[in-house]
Amino acid sequence: MANKETIAVDIDDVLADNARGFAEFSNQRWGTNLTPRDYDEHWAKVWGVDNKETEKRADVFHGSGIFKAYEHNDVALPVLERLSDHYRLLVITSRQRQTQEDTTAWIHRHYPGIFSDDTIHFAGIWDKVEEQSIGRTKGDIAVSLNVDYLIDDQLKHCRAIAGMGKRALLFGNYTWNQDSVLPEGVDRVAGWKVVGEYLDG
Repeated sequence: MANKETIAVDIDDVLADNARGFAEFSNQRWGTNLTPRDYDEHWAKVWGVDNKETEKRADVFHGSGIFKAYEHNDVALPVLERLSDHYRLLVITSRQRQTQEDTTAWIHRHYPGIFSDDTIHFAGIWDKVEEQSIGRTKGDIAVSLNVDYLIDDQLKHCRAIAGMGKRALLFGNYTWNQDSVLPEGVDRVAGWKVVGEYLDG
């Protein structure tokens, strides 16, 4: 195990269909007319509401248990199973810690045997101060865990870890992760099949 390189994997819109789940929940709960293409991690912009209303809606969303119902990426499991023979696999997510129990159960249900409880890490980026956010970035956690590769759909996280001399795979061709030129150390991967080809090579 000590000789294996380490891959950190994001959850939302990499392993889980977050944008679709978010849009569907929002449309049902608040009468919005969102599609997955409208998604952005800055929810105030997506909803077109002020910060106070955004916080209220975020509390409803995170407390709803919606994460347990998310669709998973069924192409990911066989690729991860194969990669686990040659790499150490971790999860690093930006999800709030209040979702930890639901998130961990979901991962074990859809990706059995791939990740253990102690390899699932919550960055706490969006946690409130009173919930004792540790204020660490995914890059900070990745470095502390000696990660060699990060697979993430958010360009800012990929850029951060690439800036630390690691490799980043920018996952998906989403509306929210477009850029005319990717930074050095960041490669776009269209889906899990391409991830497997990239890391097998």
